[in-house]
Amino acid sequence: MIILRHSYVSVKSKIRGAGGVGLKAARGLAIGTALGHVKYIQYRRGKDLEDGGREVFTEFEDAADMRGLRERIREYEGNGVVIHKLTISPEINASDPKEFTREVMKKLGSERGLDLEWWAVCHRNTDHHHIHVVVLPKDREGRFVRIDRADYDRLKEFGDRYLERTQYGDWRLAELLREERTRERSKERKQQLERERQERIRNGEELPWLHKKIVREELQPYQKWRSEQPVDPKQSFEYQGERYSKEDGYQRLAGLKRHLQENTKKSLRLPKEDYKRLEQWIEEKDRARFSGEIERQLSKAKGDQAARDKARNSPAACRYVSPLQQEMMRNPVMGLFLTQASIAGEIVRSIPLTDQRDRLKENREDLENAKRDREAKQRDRDNPDHKASDEEIIQNLDEAIEENINTREQERKDRDKRKRRRDPDIDFMR
Repeated sequence: MIILRHSYVSVKSKIRGAGGVGLKAARGLAIGTALGHVKYIQYRRGKDLEDGGREVFTEFEDAADMRGLRERIREYEGNGVVIHKLTISPEINASDPKEFTREVMKKLGSERGLDLEWWAVCHRNTDHHHIHVVVLPKDREGRFVRIDRADYDRLKEFGDRYLERTQYGDWRLAELLREERTRERSKERKQQLERERQERIRNGEELPWLHKKIVREELQPYQKWRSEQPVDPKQSFEYQGERYSKEDGYQRLAGLKRHLQENTKKSLRLPKEDYKRLEQWIEEKDRARFSGEIERQLSKAKGDQAARDKARNSPAACRYVSPLQQEMMRNPVMGLFLTQASIAGEIVRSIPLTDQRDRLKENREDLENAKRDREAKQRDRDNPDHKASDEEIIQNLDEAIEENINTREQERKDRDKRKRRRDPDIDFMR
């Protein structure tokens, strides 16, 4: 994942921010701010600062001179943007920041039909290296450069594809860690919401079974609400070659609404009147689903309670014994029969019903599969540290496999010993 920040230095912002200063003064302030940013990215204090400043590179030069950029900034005579400021921070450090920056900037210019002119400096003063890019307000053909939100997504996508192609192992690991963090945050959020809900239930502010749509149904029953709705002569409409009508199910109508919310392109929009019509149909289906819900829930609760009461008082639960059953148990013949039944039960219970699977064999197969997966990952890695970590994991898996083999062999010997001790007893009984 690429973290991207974009801002710009403009003359108009200086006019607004400096309390109505003149155009010439605002231009001077904007140029000074732009020059200050250029100086900052090249000479900012930090452990990565070298004598003479950090190395500057462009699309064509590895060691460019910043004086050319400063002169271009000082010569600015417009009243708009002086420079664009981009900060590109990959989630994993690019093995070649220059190649990385050149590729994403070239693809951005190609996507926009612009021949961008830019200077860049890589900062290595944090765990995640980041690149500061200064883009001029006009490209080499004199066309104005505007960077918007769509360009942010493009830059992130270009950066991700570069890292996936050149450093797949690190990129995939970072992706898995990011997904795990997202799942953890989602889980924590759900747990927090549930804790808050339980707190409201304990305080009497909410009933555990209460649903806001059930409350809506109680306050304004569905049949009454439906009778108050105006009659719409149009019962259907067409969208992208499919016809939707009032008779469609709730899931189909709600799916169309989600599709319209997720796709904001003008070509995919629904006419305003049809969208209101869709909202009305969904609300009617939703209200119909909860019509009579309170009665259904009460009936279900009564049925569940009756089933529990019946189970507690049944003979199988040893809660109730009829007089006829008591009389039969006093009969000696029935007593003998029950004794025999008890002996048969003990014999059945003595039969081993434990799991007969070979757990050690299954465990060994899992370890061998894990070893093969780790070896495959190790072959694809370029980072020596990651390779060394994989080697250590593979060695631990080998030790575990060897221990599994020894344990399985010892169990086999123990079974043979028990069998040899048991066989003479069987021969004697014969």
